[in-house]
Amino acid sequence: MRKYALLFLMLICSCNKEKEQMVLPDFAKADKVTLTYKTDFDSAGKIILKNIDITDPEEISKLRATITTIPFDYQYCLSTGTMAFYKDSSVITEVVFNTTKDFRHIAFNYNNKLIAIALSEKDAAMLESYKDKISIH
Repeated sequence: MRKYALLFLMLICSCNKEKEQMVLPDFAKADKVTLTYKTDFDSAGKIILKNIDITDPEEISKLRATITTIPFDYQYCLSTGTMAFYKDSSVITEVVFNTTKDFRHIAFNYNNKLIAIALSEKDAAMLESYKDKISIH
């Protein structure tokens, strides 16, 4: 009987525990976002990058909204690009993202922890849409 009472008590206690909240950097202060995309390789084998700076507050808001608290089981895979969030020319944080179907996520280091969050299909499409608007650097 004691065994069942202990098991019941453990079940109640584990159900009452709150999940640890994900702590994220304060992206709300960003006044510029730089998107960088890996596109191809040049004749010397160097990766060709495409960059675009976003300073429009509405566009920055849309980019900030891609950062959610929905966890993603991080798997080592290639990224399709990066987003660097700036405030007054200083980097707040830089994240890598992958927009491919099976690996849609955003990952970054924060407080010495790797944070990986899910990236929705809609947000992945939005991130990919910027690639067509920029020139090669």
